[in-house]
Amino acid sequence: MQRWDWSVVRAYLPTALALMTAFLASLAMPEVRAGATRVDASADWNWAAYALFALACLLGAGATLRLWRRREATGLLCQCGGLLGPERMDGRGGRASVCRACGRTWRRRT
Repeated sequence: MQRWDWSVVRAYLPTALALMTAFLASLAMPEVRAGATRVDASADWNWAAYALFALACLLGAGATLRLWRRREATGLLCQCGGLLGPERMDGRGGRASVCRACGRTWRRRT
């Protein structure tokens, strides 16, 4: 696999994990309903699979947007062509982003 392929896998990994968790939650729902000790205990967890699916959709849309911006070269990019992560406060005073491909730190110029 090339570097671009690995960055796509890393971008969509949280989406895949959220979808897998939503699927497992939907499979476990009948078990929870059958073994509920309270009458309304199963009603408390009816939304869990739907919420996890909505989370997976949001994560997937965010990853797709970042990869699309990378392809169009409109996002924050390193010289190597990798995506820059979110800006964080650097210990030496200043905001910095780290390239997700090569690990280089980019400082924000004020």
